[in-house]
Amino acid sequence: MASSPSVLPLLLLVGTVFGAPGAAGASLISYSEYRQRFLRPGQSAARMALEVAAMTFAFFAVASLVLGLLLGQAAK
Repeated sequence: MASSPSVLPLLLLVGTVFGAPGAAGASLISYSEYRQRFLRPGQSAARMALEVAAMTFAFFAVASLVLGLLLGQAAK
């Protein structure tokens, strides 16, 4: 029986490719919103926007990883 090719690397690539512009867009939107708010003295709009961007990228990466693992199991 021939082994089927793994979809995990392909989906991780897709998650990275779509996660980067998603994170950039989330960063721009959240930075714009944070700049309009009255922040406490210790808060930085840029740092908070980068945190949102990191979480957005992590969401795309983890979602593609989970989807790749599920589809890999279903293909067996």
